[in-house]
Amino acid sequence: MRAVPVRSICYYGTLLDIEQDEARLKGPTMTEQGTRQGRFFYGWWIVAGGFLIMATCYTIFVNCIPLFQAHIVEDLGITMGAFNTGVSLCTVVAIFASLAFGALVDKVSARVLGGVTVITTSVVLVLFSFITEIWQLYALCVVAGMVVVAGTRLLASVLTANWFTLKRGLAVSIALSGSGFGGVLLSPLTSTIIVNWGWRPAFLVLATIAACAALPIALVAFRNRPADKGLVPYGSGETEKVRPDRSPDVPVTVSVGWKVLRTNSGFWLLILGFVAMGIVNGAVITNSVSNMTSVTLNGHEVVTGGHDAIWAGYVWSLYLGVVIVAKIALGAIYDRFGLRFGTVVGTVACAVAAVALCFPQSDVAPLVAAVAFGFGTCMGTVSPPVMVVKEYGKKDLGLVTGIVTAFELFGAAVGAVVSGVFFDAFLSFVPAWIMALAASLVMGVTLLASVPAARNLVDRRIAAGAPQLDAEGFEVAPVENAPIEIVPGA
Repeated sequence: MRAVPVRSICYYGTLLDIEQDEARLKGPTMTEQGTRQGRFFYGWWIVAGGFLIMATCYTIFVNCIPLFQAHIVEDLGITMGAFNTGVSLCTVVAIFASLAFGALVDKVSARVLGGVTVITTSVVLVLFSFITEIWQLYALCVVAGMVVVAGTRLLASVLTANWFTLKRGLAVSIALSGSGFGGVLLSPLTSTIIVNWGWRPAFLVLATIAACAALPIALVAFRNRPADKGLVPYGSGETEKVRPDRSPDVPVTVSVGWKVLRTNSGFWLLILGFVAMGIVNGAVITNSVSNMTSVTLNGHEVVTGGHDAIWAGYVWSLYLGVVIVAKIALGAIYDRFGLRFGTVVGTVACAVAAVALCFPQSDVAPLVAAVAFGFGTCMGTVSPPVMVVKEYGKKDLGLVTGIVTAFELFGAAVGAVVSGVFFDAFLSFVPAWIMALAASLVMGVTLLASVPAARNLVDRRIAAGAPQLDAEGFEVAPVENAPIEIVPGA
């Protein structure tokens, strides 16, 4: 029971005035601290750390590995399908690791997770430079999938989402756009080293870059939640300013969580959409560079696009440069125009890329594919954490995002393996691009359908009296109205 001095009532006149005066005496609230704590909000250090990990660890294993594909296939005397199986093995392991990593992000120190991820990246890259047998490639792919591929995106996306309420989509996009920034710098560097000195020294250089660029900030700056620094998420308790013609999705402040989602059909529509997105990414990312150049199988050269490796490296760098802009743009689109519009943009971009990839001999089509896929591929990185939190809120965010990411990685494994099998059978990547086009359409339909399905589930949870969530995604116990006792006082 709250006691209020009588003289305060007489002086200020109303109980509202009393509370306003008390707030002025206490200083800024925690919400105000979350957005006005001096000149710089600490959450931007989290964004910077995620950016650097994505620019090195993630982009090396996802965006630079295609540059090694034709050279390793020729040097080790293996088939395209065998190499792509190694890539898909990395992805399959990452499926299960993502489930565990998603839960760990909520419980284990982010500095520990970040440090282990970066150190593992460098060690695996060094060992890659010494492989001579296919089993060694597979073994290292297992380790990379278990730690690097599973950990980098989840760390960058979930930690950033935890630190922001306002501008969450933009913040997540900036962190994840590191993969594009790193690719723009590392792709031409890697191609040049491979052409002039070989693919083995290229792995050693990349290992050094990853350790020097990403390890310090991960060990020093990472924190799991704002509460670890005595703060609240950026913009906690506030809402976006909405223009009349722009309608961001209504924030979810009620508890949903994994226990509810696992039996909800709308959630599995979302899952199906990201499986399809994974198929697109697995096929396109793994094979785009070889699609522009040529592939040597059992001593026989198959000319696919006919361009040289340096030219292909610069086109791939263009794609990764577009990724930088596209990830930030997609996050801003989600913040300003909502999930539906962002999904349509990503779907159309993937479809255009799939068609353009069918004409690799052209000087123009590979450029069109690079620009279009630069936008489309962001559906696989920006969209999972943003769509999960916008559709279902922050309850079990790490776990749910990990599950969505795991299924997306499953799709990527399917896309990589099937595209390699198609090439070995037809000596052409066109069947793979037809598969990518079909998967793009499935992705668009299912992700669009998941949006109203999620809103219906949230409305049902509200009607059922489900607990409310605070700014960090924890359930808030209902507060009963307590009587106010007026007592004499100073």
